[in-house]
Amino acid sequence: MKKLIRYIIQRVFKIQGIHLFIKKWKKKILKNIYTKKYTSADIVDVMIQMGMKKGSIVFIHSSMTEFYNYKGTAKELIDKIIEVIGEEGTLMMPCYPKNKKLIIEKCAQQQISDVVFDVNTTPSGAGYLSEVFRIYPGVKRSINIQHSVCAWGKLADYFISEHHLSETCWDEKSPYYKMSQMDETLVFAFGLSYFLGTMIHCVESLLRSKYKYFSLFFGRKITYTYSDSNGCIATHTMKTDDIKRKRSKKKIVKKYFDREEFHVRYISNLRIEMVRAKYTLDLMLQLAERGTTMYSRPSPKPYLKDGHFIEIV
Repeated sequence: MKKLIRYIIQRVFKIQGIHLFIKKWKKKILKNIYTKKYTSADIVDVMIQMGMKKGSIVFIHSSMTEFYNYKGTAKELIDKIIEVIGEEGTLMMPCYPKNKKLIIEKCAQQQISDVVFDVNTTPSGAGYLSEVFRIYPGVKRSINIQHSVCAWGKLADYFISEHHLSETCWDEKSPYYKMSQMDETLVFAFGLSYFLGTMIHCVESLLRSKYKYFSLFFGRKITYTYSDSNGCIATHTMKTDDIKRKRSKKKIVKKYFDREEFHVRYISNLRIEMVRAKYTLDLMLQLAERGTTMYSRPSPKPYLKDGHFIEIV
């Protein structure tokens, strides 16, 4: 019976426009339930309690649509965070382009030869906070059509400078891999439950040449044309995928994370999560070596033998 009810709900939610209607009214209702007002200073205070300090490397994923009753602006929040981490710190956010999936698909089919990614002007598709950060003074941006990153601070150049040379958007030249090698990197998620951060996809990239299963995630090459910060036009060829995915990061957190390594706080309705990038990626790699992945689709079962992933010979 539960499966039938779940199926009916899923089918109803697929009706065009109904999910937007529900989302709109959900926000109206919840804004009247969660009435506590808060500011950027309140958010930053929580981040400090979670470990952010002068010199920290901070990566933020966010959904500002979940900032009910927030009394402030996106810029004020960025200002406050930078005030804490200082010039010795580094602040980063995802900054991939809007409609990236459509663009990647057209590039894979060689339907686009013009510039599809301008590091200076292409808007961010990673949310409003990310877009405000993109045009913030001193921010630099990596060149990658799938998972570009914006960065401000001491290590900005180190993190973003090689992304256009990467074979996958999460390999050793990517900001995601580089930040996951540093204990100082704190990954925050605002309004995103059990998000963990994009750097967890480094698992697929790092193991793609070792195990058949993870090679599935990089089954095709695309070449796209970009314009760099100086206006120079060039191309980047990288590996990506065209497979459908289904995953459960919540299950991984609940079953395998040390309780001291997954931090959650609330301000009014706003859920703030924090994990250390190095701990998280190291754990995900350890699990993969033991035959455990967050994905149920593509199913790992055909690629397992005696509870371990089958190696590429």
